[in-house]
Amino acid sequence: MGIYEKNIASLVTVNPNLATKLLKIKTNKKYEVFASGHYADANILDLEDQQFMYEKRPIDEIEETYIELLKKYKLYKIMYIYGIGNGHLCNMLLQNFFHNYIYILEPELELIYIALNLTDLSEDIESGRLIIVHTLDTDSTYFRNILVGLTFPHFKAYDLKLNNSFYDKYIDNIKKVNQDIIKVFQYFAQSSGNDVKDELLGLKHFMQNLTLMLKNPTLRDLEKKGKNTDTAIIVATGPSLAKQLPLLKEIKEHVTIIAADASLPVLEKEGIKPDIVTTLERTARTGEFYEHTSEEFQKDIIFALTAIVAQELVDNIKDGQFQFSMRPTGWHYSYMEFHEYGYLGLGMSAANMSYELASVMNFKQIIIIGQDLAYGKDGSSHSKNHIFGIDEIKNKKSDQFVPAYGGDGEARTTKVWKMFLSGYEHTVSQNNKDKDFLTINATEGGARITGTTEMPFKEAIEKYVNTKSIKKQIILDIPKQDEYLKSLKQSQEKLSEAIILGIDMKKSTKKLLKSLTKIIRKYKKYDIKDIHIHAKEKETRKMVDMIAVVRDKYYKNEFKTFYESLISPLLTHLEFDIAYWSLQIETMKKDRIHKNWKMILFHHEWASRVMINLDAILEILEPKEKEIKQMLLDMENK
Repeated sequence: MGIYEKNIASLVTVNPNLATKLLKIKTNKKYEVFASGHYADANILDLEDQQFMYEKRPIDEIEETYIELLKKYKLYKIMYIYGIGNGHLCNMLLQNFFHNYIYILEPELELIYIALNLTDLSEDIESGRLIIVHTLDTDSTYFRNILVGLTFPHFKAYDLKLNNSFYDKYIDNIKKVNQDIIKVFQYFAQSSGNDVKDELLGLKHFMQNLTLMLKNPTLRDLEKKGKNTDTAIIVATGPSLAKQLPLLKEIKEHVTIIAADASLPVLEKEGIKPDIVTTLERTARTGEFYEHTSEEFQKDIIFALTAIVAQELVDNIKDGQFQFSMRPTGWHYSYMEFHEYGYLGLGMSAANMSYELASVMNFKQIIIIGQDLAYGKDGSSHSKNHIFGIDEIKNKKSDQFVPAYGGDGEARTTKVWKMFLSGYEHTVSQNNKDKDFLTINATEGGARITGTTEMPFKEAIEKYVNTKSIKKQIILDIPKQDEYLKSLKQSQEKLSEAIILGIDMKKSTKKLLKSLTKIIRKYKKYDIKDIHIHAKEKETRKMVDMIAVVRDKYYKNEFKTFYESLISPLLTHLEFDIAYWSLQIETMKKDRIHKNWKMILFHHEWASRVMINLDAILEILEPKEKEIKQMLLDMENK
């Protein structure tokens, strides 16, 4: 097998779309390759503008570039290089074991073809260490899919470097790619937040709802039985909803209505009963949407809730069928191994959750209404009859502008709505790539949701709604008593395991914190800029080694699988700083001591935060584990 065939075989396993495009190229036409010996010395001529890839002898120029990159980026775990060149720079960078991932961002498909003919990169392509991206097919949604988790703590050190000056002519694409990647990092930073209270509140509610979740139908069952027509209507409560309600009322018996919780009181006023209602948030305020609907109206509705909803909300559901799922954003949910209850709520709003749910139910088409994700032209933020008022959210200086529905100029939106929009576009992009149904945005107002087909609601109804077919009520299966008992036992066992892991980590962190406090107090009286004069390199290195042991236990062992997502909101921004400083190269003893001291100070704060949060988490877990243990004893004694 030749070099190119090996590279393509590896690429097929990780990026079949790119491999398919490359296989259509039979020979290079836009570029001519001049190779007099080793592939590393191959130069490439752009036949259109007669510009050579390398101005000097290629192998010498690439060596110079590599040396310059090594000076600053030797310790970087992630490298971002714009341009593949002849492939030799990629090969050289891959020899540095510090680089866990190397992203090669190339605008010209034919240059990827040439490089893969010259250089054997197959092993690193297949392992996922080398990620080659054809940038003409990308946007921020694409980069969200390919930027692995390790990149996020290192976003402060993000730096897009050109392979060489040949790529200066692609400045517009460079700017676009750069902005798309930065958008992903911004989205992550905003969604991570820095308030661990939200995560602890979610955990508290999850523990409150755990046994109720296990008594009720699974998401898997809802996915199988929830499709009672071919068409799902997603109902959100943007300003444009009111104008769509008369049409929705006419077809309510012929479509599956999946409504965000805020729309429930609005729909009752119009006499439109949804089949499924979704709730995502943990705040007690969302319970008011249910408080403002009658018991009679709630009858026969499936209430698809995330398991972190507040008790007040649960108490306000007086009839209908509960169905709980877990959030995909916390590893502690998957740790419990109740996978049949599923994971929804990646997009951060109830309407996003409605669309995610519809996406896994095999509808032929999904029609979205009321999803403005922007202010109305009159400045309103919500639909008529919204219980918090049509102008609950006011215009702010921090508002932003996004492309408007139908391409009609721009729409004014908030940072939060823009995050919801990003969530929608991410899911729509995935659906367009992997699934065979149509997503129609029939909002007729607000922001454009890229990837959807924009169509007036009336036209969408005429094209896709079968008014001759009357839907049936969705009926789900309740777990049998023996299944419930088995699930209870599993929950008690998993909580017990998690508690043991938490107590063990608490002991290790406490010991680390004590040692760090001791050395900081020892040198507290000295100015930090002179720390290299007073502190010994050996003792600071010893502390850094101790830090590494505890971090390894935190991030690489079983502990991470339950606790990290609960504690990370308080650590995320601190980890950005730790990651940045860990990448700095030190050549002198003075520099090494200063870097070690930075790590000591950062990790004193890190260990303090971990300790505080572990105490709070264990206070939630331990009583629930005892409660379930007692329930099991009572059930066995009956």
